[in-house]
Amino acid sequence: MRSWSDVVFEMPFFFTLQNFFILAVLCGVPSMGRIVGGMDAQSGQWPWQANLNFDGHHVCGATLIAPQWLVTAAHCFPTVNPIDRYEVTLGAFQLRNPTPDIVVKQILEVIKHPEFTDDEGSKGDIALVKLKDPVSYTRTVRPICLPASSVNFPNGMKCTVTGWGNVLTSTSLPSPMTLQQLEVPIIGMDTCKCLYSRNPDPEDPHVLHSDMMCAGFAEGKKDACQGDSGGPLSCRIDNAWLLAGVVSWGDACGAPNRPGVYIRTSTYADWIKEKIPEVELSHAVASMEPVSEEGMCSNTTSSRPGPYDDIQPPPGWSRPIHPSRSPSDSAAPWPSTTSLSLLFLLLQSFYYLL
Repeated sequence: MRSWSDVVFEMPFFFTLQNFFILAVLCGVPSMGRIVGGMDAQSGQWPWQANLNFDGHHVCGATLIAPQWLVTAAHCFPTVNPIDRYEVTLGAFQLRNPTPDIVVKQILEVIKHPEFTDDEGSKGDIALVKLKDPVSYTRTVRPICLPASSVNFPNGMKCTVTGWGNVLTSTSLPSPMTLQQLEVPIIGMDTCKCLYSRNPDPEDPHVLHSDMMCAGFAEGKKDACQGDSGGPLSCRIDNAWLLAGVVSWGDACGAPNRPGVYIRTSTYADWIKEKIPEVELSHAVASMEPVSEEGMCSNTTSSRPGPYDDIQPPPGWSRPIHPSRSPSDSAAPWPSTTSLSLLFLLLQSFYYLL
């Protein structure tokens, strides 16, 4: 990976100070200091989080990766929805209480991965969004780092999913719609397949493809649902946050044995680099050892402790109901039915140390 100084010296001599600031901002590093976690995120805590609107209504999340490019889920752009009716909001914190530093951009182009088929749970559910003009990096608008194809996020690694989706399956995030965050551990693919094989619905089978990854809890209760599709699953390695996954789909919100499913970004690192040559890929290596998932999904009647059993839901937890298949307040068909929407944040305070 080239250093920032290498990039700077390749630029023309007459680049502006604004251009220099764009180059000087490191990916995956928020501008703010230490934060005590809670259900609500803090302004500037996730500066790569973007809000994708259709006809003025929130439908999906997205993640800033370069001044003119974002990553999101391909299903956030159904073929029936004209691109010119979308817009992207960056630097937002409370959607119903916009601040002067938010940035609203129009979309020039959407590049869906060729393996995406418009079917629910399709492989290749990832898309690149090109803005009509680039954004300037600020305290609240910054890119996340993209992992190279070799980067691995081990089982049990705690990452954070963020978004403005519903707080219950059919309950919208209340005004002022503050960005929500939820800490979830990575779940190994074998364990995730085992969980999804429990009590399957013959009329609605779920296939976990090789480009997918899971994060969440076997017992459910904490998950993402309608409205968070396309948003980031951010994982911290060393001093930077990497885009480990893109929110893709799930079977109900917070239901037992149904953790959230994400598109594994590293699978498409080379494809992204091909489409956006200027983007840099991180080769970071996670220092933690994978957590044993023995007993997390057992087909026997005996119950052994799982690796995440010490994490309990907060007081007053309200169990989510089954997601509606046709919410009336959504403009995008798939984002409204299979998008994941954030419920509640992690259960204990944690720090983000830069």
